[in-house]
Amino acid sequence: MLSHHSKWIQSLTADFLKSHCKSVRGTKQAHALLLRTHLFCDNLFASKLISFLASNSGDILYASRIFAQIHSPDTYICNTMIRGFAKSHTPSESISLYYYMVRCGVPCDHFTHPFVLTACARLREVRLGPRFHSEVLKNGLEPDLFVANALIQFYGSCGWVGDACQVFDRSPVRDVVTWNVMINGYVERGLYEQAFGLYEEMLKLDCIQPDGVTLISLVSACTQMGDLNRGKWFHSCSKELGLDKNLTVGNAILDMYIKCGDLELAREVFLGMDERDVLTWTSMLMGLTSLGHFQESLDLFRRMQFEKIQLDEITLVSVLTACAQTGALDQGKYVHLLIDRYNMKRDIVLETALVDMYAKCGKIDLALQVFDKIRVRNVFTWNAMIGGLAMHGHGKEAIALFDRMKHDQVMPDHVTFIALLCACSHAGLVEKGFEMFRTMKEVIRLEPRMEHYGCMVDMLCRAGLINDALNFIETMPIEANSVVWAILLRACRMGGHFELAQRVGRRVIELEPDSCGRYVMLASVYAGLSQWDDASKIRNLMKRQGIEKIPGCSWMEFNGTIHQFVAGDKSHLLVKEIYAMIEEMTQRVSLDGGHAPAPPDVPFDIADEEKEYSVLLHSERLAVAFGLISTPPGSPIRIAKNLRVCNDCHSFLKVVSRIYNREIIARDRSRFHHFRLQLDPKRLSARINNDQNDL
Repeated sequence: MLSHHSKWIQSLTADFLKSHCKSVRGTKQAHALLLRTHLFCDNLFASKLISFLASNSGDILYASRIFAQIHSPDTYICNTMIRGFAKSHTPSESISLYYYMVRCGVPCDHFTHPFVLTACARLREVRLGPRFHSEVLKNGLEPDLFVANALIQFYGSCGWVGDACQVFDRSPVRDVVTWNVMINGYVERGLYEQAFGLYEEMLKLDCIQPDGVTLISLVSACTQMGDLNRGKWFHSCSKELGLDKNLTVGNAILDMYIKCGDLELAREVFLGMDERDVLTWTSMLMGLTSLGHFQESLDLFRRMQFEKIQLDEITLVSVLTACAQTGALDQGKYVHLLIDRYNMKRDIVLETALVDMYAKCGKIDLALQVFDKIRVRNVFTWNAMIGGLAMHGHGKEAIALFDRMKHDQVMPDHVTFIALLCACSHAGLVEKGFEMFRTMKEVIRLEPRMEHYGCMVDMLCRAGLINDALNFIETMPIEANSVVWAILLRACRMGGHFELAQRVGRRVIELEPDSCGRYVMLASVYAGLSQWDDASKIRNLMKRQGIEKIPGCSWMEFNGTIHQFVAGDKSHLLVKEIYAMIEEMTQRVSLDGGHAPAPPDVPFDIADEEKEYSVLLHSERLAVAFGLISTPPGSPIRIAKNLRVCNDCHSFLKVVSRIYNREIIARDRSRFHHFRLQLDPKRLSARINNDQNDL
């Protein structure tokens, strides 16, 4: 029995609970106080403990232990526990607690059923939902706004949009939440037009105004549909409603523009945002990477660090992808350092991105180090490593790694066999290539795609088996596309099969009339035959159709900055020094005698000397010249190019590497070209065949 100071004690206790029930530790102290003062039996005080512990910041298990000690819990306490369990990792406890209420005669109110329905939705317990709906009807609670919203939410999340619509239509009172839940139900089921129609109905009402949740759902629908025009309209609506400054709405609009491919408007939204969170920065960075603006993506990453934006694994995967595409090895190594320094969660996606980055930046040995340390690998990890070995010309090692992949019982996919066939193609392993092709079809039961047939044609062409390649194309079970014919065209041109090249070239242009590369290749065939009129006709046809030749472009990373060069480029700050080095390189290579210039098939009737000069200014030579004047003697030079390295440049750079005692690693769109220094094949094979993680 309380003393005459009980009211004073109750007042102090209430203040103590208010100040302490903000953390689990403080709530435990409050619990102890209630036990000492014998106030725990008062549901008003016990409910304060339950309220915090059943919240997202509390401890639901501790809350359940306290609940078990309460002799006669009231409706509020039971509802609080049901809501807590509904949001926890054990939502089924909410349903058990509801039946406990019914057995104990604790009255249910209009809050009880919505919390139970939330638990049913999370559990996807479709059968239980209608049972609780019938109890709602029995108790006359369906007209209640909170209950109606919960029913619509339940049916919508379980995919019963028709039932959700019935509850929505019968509801006598609707607020913005009611409309939002119904719109979101349509969006989640892919019924976008119904969602847009409901929004138009909503706009006709004077008493209801759309909020941020409304627009996020509708903008998300535009994103999933790829409907840029409608997305722009909802962006305008957000401005009219004064919601465009809402961070979550802004993030949704930014994501919509990026995924719909309008980078310019995405930039405008990003730069116009008053507030940005990590999601904003990550969305913009991922968008730049996915749309091919790799240098801008890396610039944004540096800005994120300057502004101390917290990095996460998703951000770093995008940065590593940009590094891989531009050959930015130093930046990639820096990201790897950040991962280790901040002990970031190295999930399989991030680990695979590291493997891919090192492989595509020319460091196949570092790619293997990362790969060997990964404890659990999926098919994407294996594909990245096998593809990396293939790009570097290590065909036998790629096949050996595939054997390890089978030993680890990882099922290969279509990408695996593209990498393996490329490996066989680059290494000249024709018989092994056909063996892999048969394995894919007959053992793994994967139906070959056009890419696989293209790899087989490329393999035959590289081996000089032009007639076999033509026969392979003509007997394919699917009709060859322009890419497959273009592979044969290139081989015909390089091998001097000009008659077949003309026929194939015309076929390629018929299949892909908008590709500049196809016209240039056919014009080069005519130039090789000195048929200047025909070459001129092809170029005039390109002009009439408004097709422009894609300029050769090369990149080189120096001091964390990507330097870009195009053929004949004079825009670089060190242009005088670069051109002076080009002249020096040319003279020294000429004196060496190890390179016999092969005038390219320029489709113009000009002197060989002029053709030679045009090759001197190819972008890869400019990039290597910059590397020679800007990096320390003896250090490697790494460049990347958007097109194939021509034969003349390949021969030229091979001699440059030897004369200047430099390792030159050039990556073009199909593979790596290593000059002078290579990873020891014996050591590489030993590494791949070693199943032990000994690094």
